[in-house]
Amino acid sequence: EKFTEKYFIKPFQSINIEDVQINNAEKDSMPLEQKIKFSIPVSSSGDYQYFSLNMFTGLETNPFVADTRYSDIMFGYDQNYTVYGNFTLPEGYTFEELPKNMRMIMPDTSIEFSRMMQADGNMLNVRMTLEFKRPYYLTDEYDEFKEFYKKLFATLNEQIVVKKVRP
Repeated sequence: EKFTEKYFIKPFQSINIEDVQINNAEKDSMPLEQKIKFSIPVSSSGDYQYFSLNMFTGLETNPFVADTRYSDIMFGYDQNYTVYGNFTLPEGYTFEELPKNMRMIMPDTSIEFSRMMQADGNMLNVRMTLEFKRPYYLTDEYDEFKEFYKKLFATLNEQIVVKKVRP
């Protein structure tokens, strides 16, 4: 309950958590899995409603926005994130044009990001992967790193637009 409150309810005040499952928390050789069944009100404008897929990732805000970097970036370890999402629209709504499936790679191939999504009726299936193949980045690599992060967060925060279907 404390975990759910801290990481899901507190950052998203209007969320309704129906179920949380944590798998492999005691197995450090396996990926940590968090399965969350939830509902949340979405923003709207007229017949259109929209929401972001970038929830619960820990990547909600870009920490690399400074123009100049004076120290190396040290994550301490390689990282690999995979986010799967299945979103169901209520009756009477349909998806507008979805953001494009895409893949981004740093020029030195040390970071890769991909986003794949497919809508089928009122269901949207999403898979996003982010892989860091190096644990550190030098200050003289900061400009490329910062630009990649800028594009990454713009992509992560793209809105999914749905429209109310008129009878």
